[in-house]
Amino acid sequence: MGEGEAGGEEPHRRRGPVAVVLNDRVYRTIFLILVVQGVMFGGQMPFMPLWAKDQLGAGSVEVGVISLVSSLVSTGFGLAYGIVTDRTRRRVSWIVVAYAVALPVRIALVYVTSLAVGAVLYALVGMAMFVLFYAILGDWLRYRRDPQLAEVMNIVRLGFTLGWLTGAFGAGWFVTRFGYDGMFLGTAVLHALSMALLVTGVRDAPMPDPTQGGRATDVEGTPLWLDLVRPAVAWYLITTVCTGAASVARMTLLPLYLRDVVQADADAVGIVFGIEPVYEIPVSLLAGAVVGRFGVERLMLVGIGAGVLYFGAVALTTTFVPFLAIEALYAVVVTATFGFGLVHVQNLMPRRGGTAVAAYNAAGTVGPLFAAPGLGWGADNVGWTSVYVAAAMLMAIALATMWMSDRANRTERLLRS
Repeated sequence: MGEGEAGGEEPHRRRGPVAVVLNDRVYRTIFLILVVQGVMFGGQMPFMPLWAKDQLGAGSVEVGVISLVSSLVSTGFGLAYGIVTDRTRRRVSWIVVAYAVALPVRIALVYVTSLAVGAVLYALVGMAMFVLFYAILGDWLRYRRDPQLAEVMNIVRLGFTLGWLTGAFGAGWFVTRFGYDGMFLGTAVLHALSMALLVTGVRDAPMPDPTQGGRATDVEGTPLWLDLVRPAVAWYLITTVCTGAASVARMTLLPLYLRDVVQADADAVGIVFGIEPVYEIPVSLLAGAVVGRFGVERLMLVGIGAGVLYFGAVALTTTFVPFLAIEALYAVVVTATFGFGLVHVQNLMPRRGGTAVAAYNAAGTVGPLFAAPGLGWGADNVGWTSVYVAAAMLMAIALATMWMSDRANRTERLLRS
C-alpha cells in the first residue's frame, strides 16, 4: 500500500479534515488536481462567451447553444461513467480516457473559426469533468468509514476554489496580452499537468468486501430507476435542475452583461469572477466547522436562499463596484449547492457513488439545456433585467424543492428506524 493507505479500513478519527487530506496520498492528489482544474476553469469560463462572440461571431443565443451542446455531451458521458464504474469500480481508467480525448481538443480550439466546429470541440472538452473525482473520493471515504465525510469533501473542494481564484484574477491579464489562443494553449498545458497527477497519484478504492455485507458491486439489489424516483432523491434532482438553470445567468451570461451593460473591461470581468472565491474560502471553512452541528441539508437551504438574493441584486445593479460585495452571496451559493450538494446526493444514494455524482451532474446540466438559449433570447429581446429576475425565480423554486427533499429524507429515516 502507498502512503496514507496503510490504515485503509480505519477512519481518521482523531485528526481534523485538513490533516486527513494532507496526510493521505489519494486525497492530497485529488486536491492538487482540483487546484489545477480550478485555474483552468477560472481562467477560461469567464472568457468563453467573449471568445465565442469575438472569434466565432456568436450572439447571445448562439453562446447559449454552445453551452447546450457542451451540457449534452457532459451529461451523456457522465451517466455512462456513473453506471459502468459503479459496477466495475474502475473509475480512474475512465477519467484517464476522458482526459486523453480532451487534451488535443483544447489545442485544436486555438485554430477554430467555425461556430459549429467550436461548439462540438468545446463540448468534447467537457468530458474531462472535475466532478468525476468526487466519486473516487466518496469511494475511499466510505471504504474507510470516515465519520468526517462532509468535512473532508469540503476541504478537497477548496482546492478547486483556490485554483479558480488564481485563474480568474490572472486570466484578464493573460487574455489581454496573449489573446484567446494563448488562453487555450495555457489551459492545455495545465490539462496535461492534471492528467499527469491523475495517472501517478490516484487509484481506485478497493471493491466492497462481500463478507462485510452486500455484493461485490453492491448495486444490483435495487433497480436504478427506483433509487432515482424515491421522493428524497427526485425532489433533490429537481432542485439541482433549477440551480443549474439559474447558474447560466452567471457563468455564461454575466461576462456579457458586465461588458455590454456595466461597461467593464477584461480585467474587471476577471476581478468579478475572481473575488467570489476570495469570499468562498472563509465561507467554506465556516460551513465545514458547523456542518456537524446543523447538518448538510440546513446549510444547503441557507445557500439556495442566498441565491435568490444574489440574482435579485444583480438584476438591480448596473455599475461595477457593487459587484465586489454582491459576489459574497454567490460564495454562499457555491458552498451550499456544489460543496455540500455532492455530499448530499451521495448520502441519498450511498451504494451508487458514481451514479449519484453522474445524476447530480446530469440534473445540473438539464436546466442549462433550456435556460441557456432561453435566457440568451431574453437578454437580446426582453432586456437583461428579465434574465436575472428569472434566475432569482428559479432559485426560489429550488429552495422549495430542497425543503421537500429534506422532508422526504427525514420521513424515510423515521420509517427505517
